[in-house]
Amino acid sequence: MKIKKFKKYCESISGTELINVGGVVGPGYGEQDLPVTLSKNDTELVYSDITDRIYSNDDYDELYNEYLKKGGSPLNGFNKENLDKVLLLISEK
Repeated sequence: MKIKKFKKYCESISGTELINVGGVVGPGYGEQDLPVTLSKNDTELVYSDITDRIYSNDDYDELYNEYLKKGGSPLNGFNKENLDKVLLLISEK
C-alpha cells in the first residue's frame, strides 16, 4: 500500500517542485541545470550627454523602435554613437 501511494505522489508532481542542481531528484528525474540568463550585454549601460541620463539596453530598444518609426535608418548595436543618433532624431520636431 505504501509503494502505491508513493507512486501516485510521483505521478502527481511535475518535477518543478523539486529542484536539485547537479543531482538526481526522485525516480526518473535527470540532472537539472539552471541556465545563466544574464550576460554582459544585458547589464551594459551608456551615458548620453544629450539628455544627461544613463540608458540600459532595454531603454535603447524602446527608443530605437521609436527611431525607426520616425524614419531613421537601421543601426547596428547598442553604443554611445547609436544612442546619440536615436535621441537626436526622436527629439526633432
